[in-house]
Amino acid sequence: MEKTKAVPSPVKTVVELYMEQLIPANEEMADRKWQLQKAAARAYGPASPSGLSATKVKTSSGPDAAFIRKLEKKDELSQRLSARIMLLQSLIDQASGLIDQYTSGRERTVLILRYLKGYEWLQISKEVDSLCPKQLRRIARKGMERIILPEDAIWIVHHHTAA
Repeated sequence: MEKTKAVPSPVKTVVELYMEQLIPANEEMADRKWQLQKAAARAYGPASPSGLSATKVKTSSGPDAAFIRKLEKKDELSQRLSARIMLLQSLIDQASGLIDQYTSGRERTVLILRYLKGYEWLQISKEVDSLCPKQLRRIARKGMERIILPEDAIWIVHHHTAA
């Protein structure tokens, strides 16, 4: 039986790991915004929890109790979704700023299309001078080598780096 050589996978840099989290961040943000719109559309009536006293909410056992609990859950969900959307948007804004600050020309275009727009390499090829995916990955890697992450870089996914 013939042995095949195992091709070592390239070790990803911290900047590559940082940039790669943008694709799921964009997808998650779209999903969270949809969930937030869906929660907002579920109107249980004209009343709002701000018009109800905290005492009434805690002690209510009458016909309003279920309604009040639904309003509280809806508000809690809306707050959690909004907080997550703000974090995701902060990451995207930070990454966009880093790309603008440290890259230019073709590198910037490739990084924006890949990581901020979520294009696949073949889609980028059609947009950028019909370069092959291998050339585009090389251009992206070169651009990422220029980027210097700030100490307060935003991370939404767990990352592991070799020590």
